[in-house]
Amino acid sequence: MVQDCTYNVPVELLSADGNCRMVVRGKDPSALAASISQKSGGEIMMLQLLDINTDLEVLETCGYGIPIEIVLRYPQSEASKLYRLTKLQRAHPLRVVIPVVAGFSRAVKVASALHLPIKLEGNQPEPEVVEELCAVLDYFLHNKAVAQEMDYFSGLLTAHFHKLPITLWDVQEEDPGSLRYINDDGKEVVAREPFVAGDDSLDSFRVAWMERMLRPNAECASCLFFPECGGYFKWPDQNFSCAGVKRVFTKLREAAHELQDDLASCPVETAR
Repeated sequence: MVQDCTYNVPVELLSADGNCRMVVRGKDPSALAASISQKSGGEIMMLQLLDINTDLEVLETCGYGIPIEIVLRYPQSEASKLYRLTKLQRAHPLRVVIPVVAGFSRAVKVASALHLPIKLEGNQPEPEVVEELCAVLDYFLHNKAVAQEMDYFSGLLTAHFHKLPITLWDVQEEDPGSLRYINDDGKEVVAREPFVAGDDSLDSFRVAWMERMLRPNAECASCLFFPECGGYFKWPDQNFSCAGVKRVFTKLREAAHELQDDLASCPVETAR
């Protein structure tokens, strides 16, 4: 185990884990609830429920205050299931993970109405989904129903506004230098597989990947948004075209500039 790393561990392998910070994931709420009292030696930072269709009652009455992340698989059809989180929301800080696939905006709007923080799963969006992604970004920027964070939008907007040296690997909590994902076979991998052990060191994966993406004539080498992207959207398919997601980066950068201008135009009150 690497010191200062958090490990995302399947609940079935929890007993084999050492003394470290952990995100414990699984489909069975009862098994996740049991992991709270299991003497694994580590500190549970968050539970990650991979199936919203299961019975949530057991999680409503245990581990008060432990954050829980609800991962949707089919956001369009599972959007209405988010209303089931009302009681769970009283006992735990919640966040909903929504994959960016066709129809995902329905789940975004329901989660926003319930005042639930959102994490958009930053896969390489299909071309037909980019329009929906841009529409969701407009919804995030301008709709008063959005009262909670919606990453990766929130993280990038904050980074732009405050000029913070962070990338999407940080915002999406996928830098293997700080968060290790243990797959179901017990191997340490990058959160979005594939990752072949031996090809790269997980400790230096992000830096090595960024250097690879900056090779001559690569799309990233001339991209204005590389400092905040860090080649994130080129993983795992290096041939993915970033034309669509560049629209998202442009909108966020413009929004940050507008906020800065608005703040600069506000009169400064002087002490009397």
